[in-house]
Amino acid sequence: MVAVPRSDTPGSARFRTVRARGELDIATLPELESDLVRALSDTAPPRVVLDMRDVTFLDCSVLRVLLRARSTALAREGWLVLLCGQMPVGRLLRRLELGRSLPRYPSVDALDAALPPAEDLR
Repeated sequence: MVAVPRSDTPGSARFRTVRARGELDIATLPELESDLVRALSDTAPPRVVLDMRDVTFLDCSVLRVLLRARSTALAREGWLVLLCGQMPVGRLLRRLELGRSLPRYPSVDALDAALPPAEDLR
């Protein structure tokens, strides 16, 4: 797994993006958690997108980190959302009925359409 903080994605003035790739499991959790903590600390209020479209595997240990990061964002009047496809991330979230706890979008365009205009986010 490689988690890369990115600011070159569309909408980057509106949110921070962390991109995760490959396998996410207990061995790769520290890197992901560190990148999420950094992204949540970069802006106030924190607005973070975790791009998981290139994740090929994840286990349930990752969910604890994601739920904690989302809770931190909400406590700071921000948000954390996921970009992911149907497999494997979307399927796991659907099976565990975590759609409300971890909002997800299939693309940056879908996320941009759901966000208010940039001036309303200030």
